[in-house]
Amino acid sequence: MKVSRDHEYAHSTDDVYALFVDADEVDAKQEALGARNIVIEECDADDDGAIVTFVRELPADVPGILSKFLQPWNTVEQSEQWQDHGDGVYTADLTIDIRNVPVTVEGTLELEPVDDGCVNHIRLEITCGIPFVGKTLAEFVAADCKRLIRDEYDYIRERLG
Repeated sequence: MKVSRDHEYAHSTDDVYALFVDADEVDAKQEALGARNIVIEECDADDDGAIVTFVRELPADVPGILSKFLQPWNTVEQSEQWQDHGDGVYTADLTIDIRNVPVTVEGTLELEPVDDGCVNHIRLEITCGIPFVGKTLAEFVAADCKRLIRDEYDYIRERLG
């Protein structure tokens, strides 16, 4: 299952990128998105890009059929490998691991400059190899990813003013 979103900002890629690679900003954003027990494991930026890895617990309104796989609170590790392309474009390879849940979430982020700001191109792929209930589980995780992506967009826009 694929999730694709393009978020426009009236700010530069540098301004938006800074919110993705600063440990305090990552922590504040995750808290605003409803996460708890947030641990920033790595948040190292240099001229070439950044590595950002954090773990948090996220709530889930789990339907009965999926309660074997998901809990009301799930531990989620996210890793972003950012590259600064030097022309105002930043890209990241993204992996999300929901502990003890047989779903794979991988994708990319691309911050691209445009007139009057920038666009964040978000591309995710959610897969689950379990027969029968696997499709339902992947669809549930995809829907939750869409919600979090929307909430993150709202947060970043508000944070940037």
